[in-house]
Amino acid sequence: MQHSENLTDIPYTYTSVQIDSMIAILRNDFYKANYDKVIEKAPDLINNARDIEYKAGERGLISVLGNTFIQLDDIDKADELFNKTLARAKREKDTLLTGVSYINLGNTYFKEDPKKAISYFEKSLKIGQEAKDDRFNFISLNNLSELYIGIKEPDKAQYYVDKTLPMASNSPILEDRKDEYMATVYHVQGAIYLQKKQYDKAIEYIQKSMEIGKDKYQEETLFNNYKYLLQAYDETAQYEQVNVVRKQYDSLRDERYEADKILQQQIARSKFNLDQYEQRLKASELEKLLAQQKASKSKLLSTFSLIAGSILLLFIGLLLYVRRKRFKLLKDLKAKNQQYLEAKEKSEKLTQAKTQLFSTISHELRTPLYGIIGLSSILLKDPKLQSHLEDLTSLKFSADYLLALVNDVLNLNKLESQTGQVIQNSNFKLEALIHSITQSFEFINQQNNNSVYIDIDPTIPKTLVGDQVKISQILMNLVSNASKFTQDGRVDVIVKKQRVDNQNVSLLFMIKDTGIGIPEEQQEKIFEEFIQGTNLSKYEGTGLGLPIVNRILTILGSKLMFESTYGKGTTFSCVLTFSKNVFSEESRSVEDVCIKKLQDKKILIVDDNKINQLVTQKVLEQHGMLHGIADNGLDAIEKVKEQSYDAILMDVNMPVMNGLDSSREIRNIGLNTPIIALTAINAINPEKDFGSYGIDDAIVKPYKTEQLLELLLKYIN
Repeated sequence: MQHSENLTDIPYTYTSVQIDSMIAILRNDFYKANYDKVIEKAPDLINNARDIEYKAGERGLISVLGNTFIQLDDIDKADELFNKTLARAKREKDTLLTGVSYINLGNTYFKEDPKKAISYFEKSLKIGQEAKDDRFNFISLNNLSELYIGIKEPDKAQYYVDKTLPMASNSPILEDRKDEYMATVYHVQGAIYLQKKQYDKAIEYIQKSMEIGKDKYQEETLFNNYKYLLQAYDETAQYEQVNVVRKQYDSLRDERYEADKILQQQIARSKFNLDQYEQRLKASELEKLLAQQKASKSKLLSTFSLIAGSILLLFIGLLLYVRRKRFKLLKDLKAKNQQYLEAKEKSEKLTQAKTQLFSTISHELRTPLYGIIGLSSILLKDPKLQSHLEDLTSLKFSADYLLALVNDVLNLNKLESQTGQVIQNSNFKLEALIHSITQSFEFINQQNNNSVYIDIDPTIPKTLVGDQVKISQILMNLVSNASKFTQDGRVDVIVKKQRVDNQNVSLLFMIKDTGIGIPEEQQEKIFEEFIQGTNLSKYEGTGLGLPIVNRILTILGSKLMFESTYGKGTTFSCVLTFSKNVFSEESRSVEDVCIKKLQDKKILIVDDNKINQLVTQKVLEQHGMLHGIADNGLDAIEKVKEQSYDAILMDVNMPVMNGLDSSREIRNIGLNTPIIALTAINAINPEKDFGSYGIDDAIVKPYKTEQLLELLLKYIN
């Protein structure tokens, strides 16, 4: 079949081969600026390609038509065309058409709105990377680098050039146009060096671009190369070269000026022809509409009675159908309501069971921890055990950390609540903290034959202000992972100073290891709760470490970053900011003068756990207080009847009689002795939960000795 060059007759359906021929003709019209012909013929051809499901032809025709709108400065029509195509591509899950649409939208806004164009090319790059299509990726990467040059951000442009250059050099898919692609990349690299004022390198790469790309790339690129060379030679005082390039630049500029005049004339002619074509099209559509209206009038009367009768029958049938559906809907609704009520009741039971479970677990975990932390605190103050000071300090530190970890595991969702996001700042010594953390993992590192190195910037202030518990949790989890997943290797804990001012200092923390690393396909999953790598079954762990670290860093206004190579190791890092304004220690501790007021005061300890009794007893003895012991609530009632006490420390969960019932009974017999509840359960509202039983205050085990002393001073005096 012969086709005229102006496409005057389009058959009802072209084949894919014929459509390719039409695309070539339309592109020729496009390059000749015969835009009216492109707009007249392209829409029908697009529908033709769509009807025969020729996707490659459809993509080519849409690109020609959209770029025609761009040349005519009709950005709105180009945007409308490409966005409609994008929506359909997403709906049909056509990955290639989706990527091409993003590229076309990027081209649409390349000059008008560079930042908007960047967002589209970033989306097309993501699709290209998933499809592993080098030609697709090269277009996206190169356009991104040119756009960042255009908005004067050379560092970002360099990021994309570093990815584009090896692709242009080595990709077999780009081999057929390698020189053209390399010349384009060198052109952008030269522009980057020019913006960075590295003029010699700029000249080097621009000359490479011109040498390789001679007669192979667009005239616009050559024109810009001349312009860049002029600036670079002028900045480096190479005035002879300036004169040489100036002649070539002026000659090309004059040619472009003449070509632009002709092009603008052609554009103006095309716009005029396009306006006439659209007017003729509107007139034709109006005539067609009038003819249709005239023909429809003659049929209107004859069909009216038929339509009215049909509507009446349809209405009666619809009423019967609706009535039947209504009865069925009511029946289904009753069944659904019953299911909902059953599900609601089941959900409430599960919620109650969950609450009870967490309450029990909280008590069972915190109670022994109270003994560990309390005894280690007492032993630390024993002068006879100073030779074991370092070991006892590590024991106390590990117990404190374990308590914090237990609290986080039991209240994982609490980290997202307002309470969990409160930052508790205090003074702490960074170097001592890190040494305590690494010493806690000395056993596992010896077991795994690992070397541990600590590198702390010596210019960092010795004492900082921050949330020591949260920071400890972060570092403990990261050092734990590094030690656990490394064997016969090395673990580095590095802290570097990043930024500093009069008030704050920002530190970069890095935990590096030479362990097993994380496979690339599993790296996106490591922050999911309870998830571990598929090949890590021999390593113990809950899978909560990194999710907890991530949540804590979010609270502290930071984020966790990592780099990992499978089989070679992993580096986790984060940046944290601390205050240099150290708190006055005197204002944060109980004064010795006040503590002396507690000497010889008699305290009743009510607790069923012998270790807890011993810990509380030792604390009271260290500060000169006397004590009595009761093993349960009933025993406590008998004790207070026999003799008077200055205060009662009442455990809540006990056999025989719990602390709440015991406190209420003590109040019923008329005693006003201060009662302080010692509980392993976090009360949501202590005044409401405990106050109704006659309890004056509450403290959660394990607690700091200072907290207990402050409460005793408050109520005894």
